[in-house]
Amino acid sequence: MMLTGSFCFKHLPTFDRLMNVFFIHSLKLFHMKKVALMALVAIFSLSFSLSAQDSTKEKKEGKKRMPTEMRWTAKDRAENMAKQLELSDEQKAKVEALFEQQDAKRKEQIARQQEKRAEMTQDREAHRAEMMEMRKKALAENDAELEKIIGKEKLEQWKTYRNEQMKKMQERRKSGGRGMNMNAPRTN
Repeated sequence: MMLTGSFCFKHLPTFDRLMNVFFIHSLKLFHMKKVALMALVAIFSLSFSLSAQDSTKEKKEGKKRMPTEMRWTAKDRAENMAKQLELSDEQKAKVEALFEQQDAKRKEQIARQQEKRAEMTQDREAHRAEMMEMRKKALAENDAELEKIIGKEKLEQWKTYRNEQMKKMQERRKSGGRGMNMNAPRTN
């Protein structure tokens, strides 16, 4: 058997020809599976990023999602309950009145919680300012004591050194460095 010109399957024995066809078919199937998997991954990634963008937009705009049941009015909920439980008109009216009372109470509770949150923020700022004032006062007292011991000139040198160290520490904190935690590994 002599091969001349182009290669042809008919010159191969039958078993080899079948194995070649099977191998080519397997490669095509593998390629199709790979393409399908990549398409699924791309679709999943795209949908995930789009949903993440939607939620960040809502957070920035201050929108809060509420469950569907909470958006229903008292009348809507009472009608739904009446339909589900086959309530009489009198029962439906009483349920609607009850739902209206509950909604009013819920609104009051939400308003109170928002007030408390605002107060806590103000209290936190006041507490922080108070602590800063106490720290400044303690620092001034310590400097006065140090001045008695080391003199005014060396105290000024110390203040310069201390301020430089504080600036470095603040820079490290901003850049994600060690800050005041001296047990953390060095980033340099």
